[in-house]
Amino acid sequence: MAYPFEETFAAGIPAGFASNGGYGNIAATWNEEEQAADLEFMNTQGFWRLNLAPLATDFWCEMDVEIVASALQSPHFGFWLWTGVGGYEGYRLCVYNGQWAHSYWTSGGSEYEQISVAWAGWAAVGARRTVRLDVKRQASIGVWLLQLSVEGEVIWRDCKRWFDGLQPAIFGYGITLRLHRIAGDAGTGFADIAIATHRRLPAALMQRVLIPEHAARAGYAHRGLRRKAGLRNHYYHGDHQIVGTVKQRKAGAIADAPLARRVLLVDETTWVIVRETWSDAQTGIYRFAHISPMPRYLVMAFDHTRHLRAVVADQISATPLSETTP
Repeated sequence: MAYPFEETFAAGIPAGFASNGGYGNIAATWNEEEQAADLEFMNTQGFWRLNLAPLATDFWCEMDVEIVASALQSPHFGFWLWTGVGGYEGYRLCVYNGQWAHSYWTSGGSEYEQISVAWAGWAAVGARRTVRLDVKRQASIGVWLLQLSVEGEVIWRDCKRWFDGLQPAIFGYGITLRLHRIAGDAGTGFADIAIATHRRLPAALMQRVLIPEHAARAGYAHRGLRRKAGLRNHYYHGDHQIVGTVKQRKAGAIADAPLARRVLLVDETTWVIVRETWSDAQTGIYRFAHISPMPRYLVMAFDHTRHLRAVVADQISATPLSETTP
């Protein structure tokens, strides 16, 4: 199969259209009545990979998907961008505990740096959405630009590093998905990713400023990067953490009410957004783990319902991770 493609499964699942990836344990059957593909995923990290060669250039993939059944209270599914190396290597962008989450996976199946990136509270049995992932490769600085849209609305966009080629796949865990349509093509129309600059620095010097945009560039080196952090291309990686809570104070209540809200971690010196997560709905707890102890941080919590103002805490220092912290 090659780009462009569009399949509605009106006459069945075409031979050689897709195959099982990751751990596997996926049953793909044609639903003649619905003219759709029913994908049953077991409780394993498996994905239904489209039989395309990994692309090193821009592309997009879009699916019209319905949640038929879920073994988990919160459905767990989304996209997997596989590199073609090993069973798992690539990016996973999926719904997890009512939020979209992004993480990296090694070829052997180890997961790193899972972060929550957007709200997905709509995900429940019976829900049907058109979900699209646009992918841009800018080889000159060694990064991918990923953009996630749901029902035509862009809900997340960010630059990610690593890997020379990616192949789209549909991920699921303990879930049955009904795929009504899937399509894709080369090209996205995105502009090139801007390289960070500073008006007060000459061009030769500004390229040496230690910020994530530069640290993510292929071949970039700086004496401020420790060897381990340099290998991961992540300036803010470390062995410390910041933990806090987001709660709403209610008059006359014995205890404050916990809230699920978007929380940003910011470097106070450079105003770079270091990490992003959501606080837990039951406890209000948020956590930024494996961060550097060097910067002074600022934490901002936003109310996506627009009923409350943002809350800011500054001059925060990270604390060491305990021996039991994963």
